[in-house]
Amino acid sequence: MTENILALTTEEIVPGTLIVLVMVAFYVFIFALVIICLIRVSRYFLTAGKEQKLIRMEIGKLAEEVHQLRQELKAGRNNNSSPQTG
Repeated sequence: MTENILALTTEEIVPGTLIVLVMVAFYVFIFALVIICLIRVSRYFLTAGKEQKLIRMEIGKLAEEVHQLRQELKAGRNNNSSPQTG
């Protein structure tokens, strides 16, 4: 009789326990995703200022190079055009 009672209780407990374990695993997974996202966002905001400064410096260098190239082209055109008119 005791074996029958234990068999019945294990049959009733196991499906419910599995559902609870699956739900707990799901919540732990979601919680881990939230933590990972928060860590990535915080790292992004910590490095965003440095990255913007580096990008601005690179853009400034490129702008200076473009300015120099334009001056060289302008000077080259002026040198080429003056002997032909003269």
